[in-house]
Amino acid sequence: MNKRPVQKTLTFSEEELQEYLSMGAVIKRGKQYAFVLHYHEITIECPILLMKNGSYLIVYPSFKLPYRPYPIFVYLYAVALYLSSGESQRKAAEKTRKVFGMETFDHSTICRFLQKIYLAIPALVRYGAQIMSEWGALVARAARRKHWDEERYEKADRLCSLIGHILRAPPDFGCWLAQKYWDDHSSFLV
Repeated sequence: MNKRPVQKTLTFSEEELQEYLSMGAVIKRGKQYAFVLHYHEITIECPILLMKNGSYLIVYPSFKLPYRPYPIFVYLYAVALYLSSGESQRKAAEKTRKVFGMETFDHSTICRFLQKIYLAIPALVRYGAQIMSEWGALVARAARRKHWDEERYEKADRLCSLIGHILRAPPDFGCWLAQKYWDDHSSFLV
């Protein structure tokens, strides 16, 4: 029997927006983003601010990617699981659905996300020492696949070693990594 998901709304408090408000920003309106996670239908209300210089700024949580239905840590988890387990993308997607209580998460999402996150490896390598100091040492290795050449395996192994912590602490590590990337590049991880 399918239960109707519990509905939750997440908003930013005035305390969280205080930095912007103290600079003369005015909350003009909001934008809503919705997704289902752990059988909860979650709506995030993101304020759109009119800055003193006339520009607009949207305040966005580090775990949500624009135009993507799942938080960043779900994608990172699925990719790390696929790379490290030796299982198919289909099986990794199925396990990801179960772990995060989602009705849908397709294996093709892993394939598409993987191609995008591979591009971020040079930037992620810079966080290697910080990952070890803040998240502890972890040896995560990619499972070798018979259809991969050596170059593809090395890339997968490098990525797996950088994001392997997501398998132990999905929301925390995923949000931390996305925020670090944003702070350094002023863009989303993918």
